[in-house]
Amino acid sequence: MNINNSLQAFDKLRLRLAIGYLVIAFMGLILVVDRSFNLLGLSLVLLSLLIILRFRDSLPEMSHEIRWLCYLLCANLVLGLLHFVLRQDLFEVVRDPLKLIGMMPLMLAIAIVRPRPDKLYFGLALGILLAVIVVTYQDQFLGVDRPGSAYNPNVFARIVFVSGIVLLTATIYYHYSRWKKVLMIAGALAAIYSVMLAQSRGVLLATLPVSLVALTVLARFWRSESTREVVSMQRKNLIWILAGILIPLMVISYQHGVDVGDRYSTAITQLTEYAEGESRNTSVGVRLELWYSAWLSFKDSPLTGIGSENRKEYLKDLASRGIIDLEPRHWKNHAHNDYFDNLQRRGLPGMLFVIGLYGILFIIYWRALEGGTREQFALSLGGLLTVTAYATFSITAAPLWDSETLVFFTVLNAILLGMLGFTLEKKQ
Repeated sequence: MNINNSLQAFDKLRLRLAIGYLVIAFMGLILVVDRSFNLLGLSLVLLSLLIILRFRDSLPEMSHEIRWLCYLLCANLVLGLLHFVLRQDLFEVVRDPLKLIGMMPLMLAIAIVRPRPDKLYFGLALGILLAVIVVTYQDQFLGVDRPGSAYNPNVFARIVFVSGIVLLTATIYYHYSRWKKVLMIAGALAAIYSVMLAQSRGVLLATLPVSLVALTVLARFWRSESTREVVSMQRKNLIWILAGILIPLMVISYQHGVDVGDRYSTAITQLTEYAEGESRNTSVGVRLELWYSAWLSFKDSPLTGIGSENRKEYLKDLASRGIIDLEPRHWKNHAHNDYFDNLQRRGLPGMLFVIGLYGILFIIYWRALEGGTREQFALSLGGLLTVTAYATFSITAAPLWDSETLVFFTVLNAILLGMLGFTLEKKQ
């Protein structure tokens, strides 16, 4: 019996190291190596399935909220399969649910082997620091107007923004050596710098709800043991951390704030032109027309939606009848809004899934904030702000449709939830 236990412990150690280094590789390379996220994300899921089979007797007890999350992900996959089979829709309608459901085995595997959170934070810091080298090169030497990933600076900005949030929460709430704190602060500053260079208005807008949620959490849990310990034992470190972030932030804002301001001025001008009927084929105008078309398609098909395959034909018909003003090049594959996009393609159940996904995750992280250790508080707060950011991104973009941001969302939340260990079931 002791030999078996020793072998199991050795296997867990090897798997902990394996999944830990895969997490570092995923988080460290996703922003630099084009399409690396698909291969590394699949590798994580496959390794997770092996871990679950090997240690199926060690599966943790799930909380009610985690169960509901699993039910929701399964229902989303069934909904996608129904659309694919009954409507002869594109396989795209199944692709995203399949990637999202990968959250379940990875979450369970992380909970079983429990790799150290350092792996996640080190990977995030490494990834952002590598990425900032790329975007600085694009900005300074290639003259790219809005540097970012190879094909979309907005996608790049979303991932960098969320990574920086998670690093900031960990920096404040974790006991780390000086060099590790410097590494994470450098990663957070690099994230801010990268977001400013990418000039994504939707991402910068997300700073407001993210800040409000963070302040609400601190006010709500100010007297909790985790928060009290930070204030009492690390007051000097907290001041040092904030100073190390705020001072460079002011320099970055001074250097690049004008460009970001111009982007917002352009948006206001385009909104005015749209309201006055002067031009609708602008960045803002296209979004508004796509959202209007999504609402019209919902009225035509409220329960099933029109599907992905019929979407361009539907927009073409509306444009030919003068109901919307969209050029063919703007008949995109999504509605520039996750809520409206799912409403249009999959009807009311599709939009309810998006709301339910963000809502359940928000509740899970919020409940995990109370009564835990400093490490649990950091993981929970990072997850809470991640969900808040993505829910905000989904208003002006479709991060749950884009493959890179979708896989990143799936893997990051699975890791955070797995490291929390489903302890909520014990709280009455």
